[in-house]
Amino acid sequence: MDPKETRITTPFDVRSTAAEVIDGVDLSGRRAVVTGAASGIGIETARALAGAGADVTLAVRNLEAGARVAEDITATTGNKRLHVAHLDLGDRASVAAFADGWDGPLHILVNNAGVMALPEGRTPEGWDRQFTVNHLGHFALARALHGALAAAGSAAAAESAAAARPVGPAASAASAASAGFPGSAGSAGFPGSAGSVGSPGSAGSVGSVGSAGSAGFPRFPGSVGSAGSAGSAGFPGSAGSAGSPGTTGSPGTPGTPASARIVVVSSAAHLRSPVVFDDLHFDYRPYEPMLAYGQSKTANVLFAVGANARWAGDGIVVNALSPGGIRTNLQRHVGDIAAPGVVWKTPEQGAATSVLLAASPLLEGVGGRYFADCAEAEPVSRRPEDLTAMMVGVAPYALDPEGADRLWATSERLLAAD
Repeated sequence: MDPKETRITTPFDVRSTAAEVIDGVDLSGRRAVVTGAASGIGIETARALAGAGADVTLAVRNLEAGARVAEDITATTGNKRLHVAHLDLGDRASVAAFADGWDGPLHILVNNAGVMALPEGRTPEGWDRQFTVNHLGHFALARALHGALAAAGSAAAAESAAAARPVGPAASAASAASAGFPGSAGSAGFPGSAGSVGSPGSAGSVGSVGSAGSAGFPRFPGSVGSAGSAGSAGFPGSAGSAGSPGTTGSPGTPGTPASARIVVVSSAAHLRSPVVFDDLHFDYRPYEPMLAYGQSKTANVLFAVGANARWAGDGIVVNALSPGGIRTNLQRHVGDIAAPGVVWKTPEQGAATSVLLAASPLLEGVGGRYFADCAEAEPVSRRPEDLTAMMVGVAPYALDPEGADRLWATSERLLAAD
């Protein structure tokens, strides 16, 4: 099939802001983690999610900076459910401590933190620092939080399906079963619900009491803010669907997304290098900061492909994105980038695609893809010379399922090593 026939588009574009793409979405009772939320587009991503009512944890290296951002977001949104927790993605112990401290469901994980074009440097394990921070740290974090994401995804899907289930004499058991989350294992919903909502032939597990719409969430250790959110009141207008995956999205009904979401912030720089599996850490090649950065950003996209393939059945959808050109502290090692014709975005615009993937009902059920400027990116056969075209292109090697599987296995092996 021609890729152009299945490319996802939305009503938003390069100039859209995070506030615009989340307008009308209700995230009350939903919990989100944004890594690197103390600077750049991470701040605006967290602000938009909080503005829609989410309980947001800022996962940051600098707790003081995170506390200042939390106070600012509360002041601008009125949402007091902002928390700050320490996370150093280059330190496996820090990632494990963050995940161990998490309690309850997690509806949105935005893997936003990153480093760009660092001088050559290695972790204590001997790994390239850019590959470690940008990919391996987030890989370990997502895997450690998988249970929390699956709890949120299965519970939300069951609740959404129950809300959509037909009532009255005409409601057959078959129609109730078909309301389940596409590809899910089949949750029986909550105690007292009307039977299985999974796909035919699925086991139909029983959701845990209080896993969605609970009376409040335990405070994250070391967090800043209130004890927890008040819990979800349900899914008013929750469908808001963009149609079946693979079709062009159209404006949906504002509401609450049913799936749990993982959003992976990659970059157009992935077009600079595939993942070089035989030399991930530049043990043989001369180190080049932008090649190392490009490799790590390709790894981000491959992670989204691999995670979506493995976890969609748990009610978790995963997508990657390029935020576009934004002048932030991320670029401190490369100086001012001269790029004639490139549309430079504000941080609010740079966060738009992240927020779209994290919260918009327009993309319900859509996963394993790479977006730019609020639309699915166009595949390219080679890296464009025109930087404007580069900003919205995606390399086929970044979406290759076999490459995603190889990266997954390689990442597991590295993290399992002493």
